Amino acid sequence: MWLSPDCSLKQELITPFVGYLNFFGIWQGWSVFEKPRTYNEYLTAELTYKDGNKKTWEFPRMEKMNVVEKMFKEGYRRWANDCVSDTNMEYLWPDATRYVARINSSVGNPVVTVSIVRHWIWIESPETGLNKPLNTADDGSEILCTRSISVEDLD
Repeated sequence: MWLSPDCSLKQELITPFVGYLNFFGIWQGWSVFEKPRTYNEYLTAELTYKDGNKKTWEFPRMEKMNVVEKMFKEGYRRWANDCVSDTNMEYLWPDATRYVARINSSVGNPVVTVSIVRHWIWIESPETGLNKPLNTADDGSEILCTRSISVEDLD
């Protein structure tokens, strides 16, 4: 019913369930059928702290989580991989860098710079990839943005 065309009957029937679908992250849009992906991607953030130390932080990755974690963090993966990594949505980058800085800063040693890095791994076609181990090494990466973080950004 969720994927059916919009109409008043659909809205009436799904309204009681929308909160549950959103909470558990099991809603789905048509974009999943748009075009098959030929790569797996994930994001990391390169952090620089006030004391000069550096750290790499990974955005949530479903393949590294158990089932319960996946239920609660799937929305973050969709936000990162489907939105933040899209160069047409660069208006999200300031908020994404602030979010990463806030959750990684500590009192007395705040994050001062955040770079968001997109990584990808090509997926072999079924004809050539059958019976081969899954490729886990990055085939490429690019820095999407680098942003200085101010004290106000951490509030």
